[in-house]
Amino acid sequence: MEKDQLAIIIPAYKALFLDQTLHSLACQTCLEFTVYIGDDNSPYQLKDIIDKYTNILKIVYKRFDTNLGGNNLVAQWNRCVDMINGETFFCLFSDDDLMAPNNIENFYRLLESEPSYDVYHYDIDIIDAENNIIEKWDNYPSPISAYDFLRLLYVDKKIDARMPEFIFRTEAFRRNNGFVDFDLAFRSDNATVVICSWNSGICSVPESKVLWRDSGVNVSKIADITIVKRKLLATIDFFNWLAKYYSSLNQPCPIPLKRRMKIVLKEMLRISLDMTRSEMFAYMRKIDVLAKNYILYLYWKSYLVLKLNKLER
Repeated sequence: MEKDQLAIIIPAYKALFLDQTLHSLACQTCLEFTVYIGDDNSPYQLKDIIDKYTNILKIVYKRFDTNLGGNNLVAQWNRCVDMINGETFFCLFSDDDLMAPNNIENFYRLLESEPSYDVYHYDIDIIDAENNIIEKWDNYPSPISAYDFLRLLYVDKKIDARMPEFIFRTEAFRRNNGFVDFDLAFRSDNATVVICSWNSGICSVPESKVLWRDSGVNVSKIADITIVKRKLLATIDFFNWLAKYYSSLNQPCPIPLKRRMKIVLKEMLRISLDMTRSEMFAYMRKIDVLAKNYILYLYWKSYLVLKLNKLER
């Protein structure tokens, strides 16, 4: 397999951990990749940090004239992917995450024996702002189908999934129309992995780790109630999309309706002090299967009311 066919794409905005991220790339045992950095019109001096690594890494840097990520994160991802120059594979990395030093070398070694997958994967640990590992997840089975990926992630809850741990074949990604767009890009990573891995599954790179940083400012961790409600609606949109996608394949959804409903309602109950009941019921009616089946809607509405009444006692 010809090397130097991997693009590491960093949609950059935050400066706090960017130096550590680039340092982890500079410490790779194989440097045959190009780093594409799309500066989302950041107020921070990102280029001063980036310039420290231009003699070590092949870096293509572009500062965009407008900030997209604040309004449409998927649009920012897409224009960063458009920066790449013919690489066969790409990884959408973050401006605060880290790679173990042998990740790229191990990826190229795996390609020699397993060249046919459209999605490759690094196992993941979660770190805090001081780089302490605060959460460890089971390694993925390898290979794993898109169906089993969703089952393990949402039903069995045995694995985690974050965008920086996946490597996509560029041709398959573009053939499937790129990132699946949900508000705040919430669950867009899961949907994109599913459509890109449908034909061949996901193959994990052995003895390699991505360290995903829970810094408290990630979209998935922001506690502002407006953001939480938007994430809830994005989850509903994702489940609607997923049901339609598998229906189009004449296959059952890997996440049963009961499990999908309990995920949505659990989040509603968690923020019940900040939502009226009528607002909750309106959110429920956005779930396609409930909008089309009034009896089913009444069943889950009654379930929610029962849980709310218990909380209020």
